[in-house]
Amino acid sequence: MFLELSYILSEKIPNYPDSVPERFERILSQEKGDVSNTTLVYHYTHNGTHVDAPYHFDSNGWKIHEIPISYFIYENPLFLNFPKGPEEKITLKEVQNVPNVEKADLLIFRTGFGELREKDPITYRFLFPGLEVDLARFIREELENVKAIMIDFLSVDPLIEGNQKGFVVHKQLLSKETSSKRPVLIIEDVFLEPLIDQNVKRVFPLPIRFMDVDGAPVSVVAEI
Repeated sequence: MFLELSYILSEKIPNYPDSVPERFERILSQEKGDVSNTTLVYHYTHNGTHVDAPYHFDSNGWKIHEIPISYFIYENPLFLNFPKGPEEKITLKEVQNVPNVEKADLLIFRTGFGELREKDPITYRFLFPGLEVDLARFIREELENVKAIMIDFLSVDPLIEGNQKGFVVHKQLLSKETSSKRPVLIIEDVFLEPLIDQNVKRVFPLPIRFMDVDGAPVSVVAEI
């Protein structure tokens, strides 16, 4: 059985503060006598369910069109259910002794914060959790099979701390300046509630291949 885990993009989605909102412009309309319905989409690359390419925080890193397709195919995903409150971090201690964590190629962090996306979008936008930088370092340096992490909130760096400290978790996972190891992709704002109590077999977050950009929307499909 397959589950779709991407949120639908719309002009009303809760996005990262100060990000440019989505905008859809109808160019042709059959109601107005045109031959077809055709829409122009103005998309900010970090709105909605998306992947951060290494280039997002490393000018010498992979751009979205350069990432090998193998980086988006996960045969050994590991679902980690760590409920978190506002601005609370996922810690190294919680992850490092999880059974079989060293075998995973994708770490799926479900915090439950996604439940606030519709019912409390202000909290979802401004008070989302994050990852400890020590955890990000552990993932990149010690978990050599991990190609990506996936979260059910807007950013791996909490909002205020991320801006104050220069997005250290993003850089730890993506940038060549922080490690000589392979980059670890970051897939954010994913609908993870359907995976609770499921046996997740494989996950495929397939990106749109924009040329020379720092991220892209992904259509996430999980096999259970």
